[in-house]
Amino acid sequence: MLNYIKAELYRNFNRTYFWAYTGGIAILTLIMNILIKISSVGQSMNLVVLIQASAQMLMVPVFLVVSIVEMVTAEEQKNLTFKNVLSFGLSRNKFVLSKIIAAVILSLISAIIILTVFFGSGTILLGVGEGFSASLVSDFMGRMLVSTILWIACISVGTFLALTIKNNTIFGLVYATVFLVGKKLIGLLSLLVSNKFEYVQKILITTQLDKLKMELTSSNMTFAALVGVAYIIVFTALTMMYIKNKEIK
Repeated sequence: MLNYIKAELYRNFNRTYFWAYTGGIAILTLIMNILIKISSVGQSMNLVVLIQASAQMLMVPVFLVVSIVEMVTAEEQKNLTFKNVLSFGLSRNKFVLSKIIAAVILSLISAIIILTVFFGSGTILLGVGEGFSASLVSDFMGRMLVSTILWIACISVGTFLALTIKNNTIFGLVYATVFLVGKKLIGLLSLLVSNKFEYVQKILITTQLDKLKMELTSSNMTFAALVGVAYIIVFTALTMMYIKNKEIK
């Protein structure tokens, strides 16, 4: 399994796709900071404001990780090349775990590069700001840590969808629909059908990410982390069950 994870990382590291995707987003954050610098709001912007603004954009990575899942899993599902991997003796459960772990590692590397460019260029162009403090960094890191668990949960959901849907376009549309419309649909059902749907709405990944934008409490962070872990376990198990029973020709 470890060798397969290494092979997946090597395969994607040596593709233009991963670096173009990561580099493209990183360049966009740099251009954004340059535009802020030369605009009228540039004088009031600094690293502190960027950190505070970033804490309100926790939903963005939900839609960024889908491309990583597509690189690692969806393409192989589309081309049906994963049968070659299984024919060499890798168990189906290890295959699923390897796909999720590889996607998580690639996502973390991509995020580190993008955030380094974003905050690094922001510091150079806009300055640090008077409100910069250890508590600000600690608050931001706390949000990021718990959010990361929820983002990994999104990768687990995405991997399940990628292995059950052959068409990449449909896979992307279903994934986007789940996270864009899911919360609103459940909210509508709670109003029109039964208020019991409110309990479902509370355990949605998007609901927990929205809560993490607000003032952090230990209870909110703990519950959000538990929700993320639950999604990871459930969708990893579902993916394993699907692949175990799938006929691979």
